[in-house]
Parts: sequence; C-alpha cells; structure tokens
Amino acid sequence: MKKITFIIAGLLFLSYLTAQTSSPIDTTFRYNNRSVVIHEENDEINVSVYRQNEEGDTIKSEKIYEGIFTDNKEVERLFENNFEISIPEIFKPKEKRTDYNSHWAGFGIGFATINSNSEFSSILNISRSLQYNLNFVEGVWYWENTNLTGILGMGIQFNSIHFQNNKFIEVEDYKSVISTMETGKELNKSRLHYTYLTFPFLIEKTFPVGKSSHLFFNGGIVAKVKTASSSKVWFNENGKEKKMKMPGELNIRPITFDFIVQAGIENFGLFASYSPLSIFLNNKGPKGNQGTIGLQVYF
Repeated sequence: MKKITFIIAGLLFLSYLTAQTSSPIDTTFRYNNRSVVIHEENDEINVSVYRQNEEGDTIKSEKIYEGIFTDNKEVERLFENNFEISIPEIFKPKEKRTDYNSHWAGFGIGFATINSNSEFSSILNISRSLQYNLNFVEGVWYWENTNLTGILGMGIQFNSIHFQNNKFIEVEDYKSVISTMETGKELNKSRLHYTYLTFPFLIEKTFPVGKSSHLFFNGGIVAKVKTASSSKVWFNENGKEKKMKMPGELNIRPITFDFIVQAGIENFGLFASYSPLSIFLNNKGPKGNQGTIGLQVYF
C-alpha cells in the first residue's frame, strides 16, 4: 500500500500541472497489476485504484482504493474482497494526527501488594508499600491506516515494601528469610527496597472524545533488570532513632518482567501491573508475586 501511496502522490502532482490547461480531467495510469484513475472537477480530485486482469484490462468491479481530496477535506477508503472499509481521520498514522501522544514517558505512583497466599500476606503494610515509576525514554511506531501504536522505551521502577508486626528481611545461610526482631527491641518500621531499569513493549489504541481529546488503552510486557536492593530497619536506642541495613545479598530476582495495562484520557491515566515471577530467586527467599495499581501522569 505504501507503493500505491507514493505513486498517487506523484500522479496528483502531474494532474495538478495538467489542470493548468484543461478542466475537467480524467486520466488513467497503469502500474504493475494496478490501474490508477484520476478525475478532477470543481476543485475536487478523485483517485481510484483498480485491480487489472492478466490481459491488462481494468476490472471496474474490483476497486481497491478510492481517495477524494479537496481543500477542506480528505476522505480515503480501502476495498478488499468487495467489502468496503472506511478509514476515518482519527485512524490516520500519527504524522497525520497532530493531537495524539503515546503513553509511556511520565511519572507514576501506586500501591504495591504481594499475593495473599504467600508468606508476606500477614506481615505486609499495604498502606505504606509503594511503587514509583519514572519513565524517561519513549519510542513509537505506527500501523498505517489504523490507530494502533507500538511503544518501546526505558524507565526506572522504585519499589518500597514495608512490613508490620516487627518483621523484616535478613539473610541467613545465603538465603533471604522473614525474621522477627528480638523481644524488647521493637521496630519503628522495616522496609525492603529494590530498583529496576524497565523496558516496555506495549500496544496502544485510542478513541476520540469530543473534538480534541482522546481515551487510550495500552498493554503489554515490561522487561526489568535489577540495579539495587536493600533491607533496612528503624528502631529506638538510647532515646534516638537508629537505622540499620541488613547485610548480605538479598537474592532479589535480577531479571524479570511485568504484565501491564494502562488506561486514561489525555495525559492522565491508571495503570495495573503484575509480575508472574516471584520477587526472590527460587529457593533463595520467601515466595511472593507483586501486583501494583496506581496513577500515572504522562509527559
């Protein structure tokens, strides 16, 4: 279809030059097994593309493209297998839609939880367990004549998982375990932190709302590569609050991925993500899969 588009553009230019001397114009060009008919009258250009038979005759009943172009409007239709598919303006590629932005780059925050059948279910402080997304690189590509967009990019995901009931994560015999602080030394708070570089592979679809707004939905997979992790506790000692970092490698999974869906309007949206793999490596820590729901503002 791209070849036809370039050919039509050239033919329109030629028809414009011819229009300086005569009107109306009805011109036919042939290219491979296609016949292009250009008709111009009353400042309106009609471009039709037909399929030709083996003898080179135009088969009028097998129209595969029609475009009507004026100063005020542009209407294009594709015809395949005798079914007509209209292509409204809102479904044009992004270079023809100046009011559209893809949705990855931005900042978001959400509540993180760990599935209820895991060892974390009774000790997680959900109200304080948060995920922060800072997405700073975005690349897009477009499927011609649709409003589907593919999105690639890069970002950083910060996870801050808080515990209750005097629990914390430490390393014993090279394995991460859930421990309880000794009696008489109550914890003020306990936090597990891990950071990932993120690389999304998303498909997005949009729907118009009014004259200049649009709804969007996208989803896909976010690949993640760990950059840092730590387990820290805060407690009072001699009337002052002290912070202590637990020693040892926490065995947070170094490479993983999330399933993600996003939806919203313009530059504001909701996101939900779920990791099908456990936070810790197999047999190296407690089992638990993270899920997050939150808000995102897009740049």
